[in-house]
Amino acid sequence: MHRYALLDTLLTERILLWSETFTQDKRGLPASVSELRRGIEDARNTMQMNLQIDNVWLFDAQANLVYGDAAAMPGFVGKLRSSALESLRPQILTSCAHLCRRYIAAPVMTHNGEPAVMVFATGMQELLALLSRSADVGRIAIARGSDNAGSMNVISRLSMVNKDAVASIIKALPENTAIDTLISRGSRVVFEGRLLLVSLLPMLDGRLPDSYILFARDITEQVRSASTYQNWVVGSAVSLVAIFALLLYLILNQYRSRLMALSHRLPLLAEHRYEEFNKNASRSRPVRNKTLTDELDVLEEAASNLANELETIESKMALTTAQLENMAMFDVLTGLPNRNMLMFQMEKEISLASREDLPLGLLFLDLDDFKRINDGHGHDIGDKLIQAAAQRIRKPLRDSDIAARFGGDEFVILLPGLRSILEVEQVANQLIDAFEPPIQFDNHQFYVSLSIGLAFCNEGDITAMELLRHADIAMYEAKAEQGSAYCKFDRIMNQRVLRRVELEKEARIGLNNGEFSLALQPQLALDTRKMVGMEALLRWHHPEKGPVSPGEFIPLLENTSLMMTIDYWVIEQAITILAQLRERGYRDIKMAINISAAHFLDPALPNFIAEQLSNFGIAPEFIELELTETALVSDIARASATLETLRAMGCHDCH
Repeated sequence: MHRYALLDTLLTERILLWSETFTQDKRGLPASVSELRRGIEDARNTMQMNLQIDNVWLFDAQANLVYGDAAAMPGFVGKLRSSALESLRPQILTSCAHLCRRYIAAPVMTHNGEPAVMVFATGMQELLALLSRSADVGRIAIARGSDNAGSMNVISRLSMVNKDAVASIIKALPENTAIDTLISRGSRVVFEGRLLLVSLLPMLDGRLPDSYILFARDITEQVRSASTYQNWVVGSAVSLVAIFALLLYLILNQYRSRLMALSHRLPLLAEHRYEEFNKNASRSRPVRNKTLTDELDVLEEAASNLANELETIESKMALTTAQLENMAMFDVLTGLPNRNMLMFQMEKEISLASREDLPLGLLFLDLDDFKRINDGHGHDIGDKLIQAAAQRIRKPLRDSDIAARFGGDEFVILLPGLRSILEVEQVANQLIDAFEPPIQFDNHQFYVSLSIGLAFCNEGDITAMELLRHADIAMYEAKAEQGSAYCKFDRIMNQRVLRRVELEKEARIGLNNGEFSLALQPQLALDTRKMVGMEALLRWHHPEKGPVSPGEFIPLLENTSLMMTIDYWVIEQAITILAQLRERGYRDIKMAINISAAHFLDPALPNFIAEQLSNFGIAPEFIELELTETALVSDIARASATLETLRAMGCHDCH
């Protein structure tokens, strides 16, 4: 790697040194832009022959192209020129689109004191040739690959013959040979009857992560010599065994003293005195022949290794503690800040916004129908969907904005330093637009929409939890729009939430205190005008407020866990009333029961109905279930399964 860097630096400095001398006139003063242009035209052949420069572009201080073929100029040359002009330092970039080429942007000073930029394009053949000679390798080329040898292909070479040979060598490599293996220790391959060591050297330019210099060195003779040497070592070892057996007898009397010394040192490990342990070990260890090792040598070595390992573990524990502190602030799955980091940043930004009187925006995002995807396709697919969603959420944000994963499928975006609260709505629209295309990965395609709640901080006395709660409330209002919508928080929303919480609390108390009842609405046959059934309608008589309209409390409770409990109570009471009617002679009467959306998706519903019918001895055909359209649309698969189970029992359904 050092040799590669040195040669690369020498070739680059050679061009830069030439550009410095080239930009001076005969008097040693900076030349004008027009003189530079004429000089380049005159020296074009010299640059190509001596410096292997294929293309030259000259830009003046106003970034105008003074010399060079604009059609042959890659798009990134302009950015390279701007970087060199801003820093007044040479800028170097390696591009490997089809062939690897070096682009060197050298700032030069003109006669009027204004800087100009010369951009040189040169091939990599000279660098490869120098590396080949200095490293004594038979084949060398620049290759690109991502995971293993099977994905590699040659993108630059010394010659066409060399390219074909290198391509054949790559094909000879096992397909599962990892790129990291070729970088760290190389891989052996037989090519044209010779044993080659194939290795990779990463390119110096960090913008080419998948490009490497490939070396193929002939190691046939070295391997043959090593094998001969190994055989000689084995033969010598066999000859020395007899001598070692005699020496072993002479050192047996040392065992006791060495064991005692080791037993005295071992307690130091429990006291974490590793340095003292190693110091005593070197002082008490006798001078011995390192070629001959016995059990005590192994034991002492193991004890020394144990001391080193324990010392290393303690150091790693300190490092791991620091890493765990980092993990406590960032989400492992997406790499985004987690809730802890979000709350910390919110407190800081709220304090800053109150001091500088700048509005602060907060967006609370929820992925619509994520639970259905996660349950239907598994948590692995759900995790990948979360990762893909996190990438889309990052794109429209500024560097100063903070995107965090709040938990599950919920994300929070903090927008500090706003000029206007309209910027928050612009970001919300950009996020909704970003999720219009489907998310695709692993042959899966998902259409995911966002529900976004917007909240603003224009006052310094609001806390982070209050701002977050406002955005959360607004998000649930947006969710009522059935996806791809955002909603801004206002005080009316907060009142509705408080009303919903209060109503749910009172409904729980009312259910336990018997405040709920069923009103029976007769159903008549039009032809005979006889009563053929009744519909059970839920009514609530509040002890203080009087009758509460179903149109008021059912919409507020239908998305809460209490609604499931109320539905079970309604089913049980309706079947009980039907049993009482049958005892009084109304044996042909049917009972119609309304089923809420959440309850119809409950897999325990059929078993509960079957148990109630069995307790009262009522046939299922006397029960008619009214199913809401919302239940069927929210999860058609689960709804259909529950519906088929109820039909198989004999229950009727209507929509």
